Amino acid sequence: MPDPVLLLHGLGRTGLSMVPLARALRRAGFSPHVVDYPSRRRTVQALVEIVLAPRVNALLAGGAGREPAARVHFVTHSLGGVVVRAFAAGRHDRGRPLPEGSRAVMLAPPHGGSEVADALRARRPFPSVLGPTLGQLGTDAASVPNALGDVRGIEAGVIAGTGTRLPFGRLFAGPHDGLVSVASAHAPGGLADAIVLPPSHSTIMWSPEVIRQTVRFLRAGRFDSA
Repeated sequence: MPDPVLLLHGLGRTGLSMVPLARALRRAGFSPHVVDYPSRRRTVQALVEIVLAPRVNALLAGGAGREPAARVHFVTHSLGGVVVRAFAAGRHDRGRPLPEGSRAVMLAPPHGGSEVADALRARRPFPSVLGPTLGQLGTDAASVPNALGDVRGIEAGVIAGTGTRLPFGRLFAGPHDGLVSVASAHAPGGLADAIVLPPSHSTIMWSPEVIRQTVRFLRAGRFDSA
């Protein structure tokens, strides 16, 4: 049975943004499942419990003529990476880690928080438009991504971008993709691998090289640095 791959979009996006990647994963021999979730209406913790956990549990349990999955992979964009990181860490900490060999490729995740979230979460109308997760993604030590600690419970690789098409460059001290810095994307300990590629935050999931590297990591647990 092909390994299932759950694809999670970023804050304010929809599952449509992950469809090209899903098609590429199907051609590569995986079984992709695009998760269209309410990123602007729920906290990170609620998204873990309401959206992600039931889907993963169903894949691992099998049923309805479907064999249980031996492992479950993830491909995420932005906020989706924080959700999967929180989910995997929670299972690990409860003594119920994901099956060995489960992997995640996280595209431009704000693992150390986002300077843009810092700037927007106190300015109207952004909190009401983007919802409760905006206030959770800051760069302060108490933010959700910074409070999670090291990546655990899953073999994770991060692809950070350096395209700067969005107008927030003055907020960053180093390389960034317009919304998330490279330093933030690569922040947590416990990553299996990490690379930097040219795309911007909003288009990183459509880059042919990002797609190629995603398939490479899901198969081998490492990116191709050549």
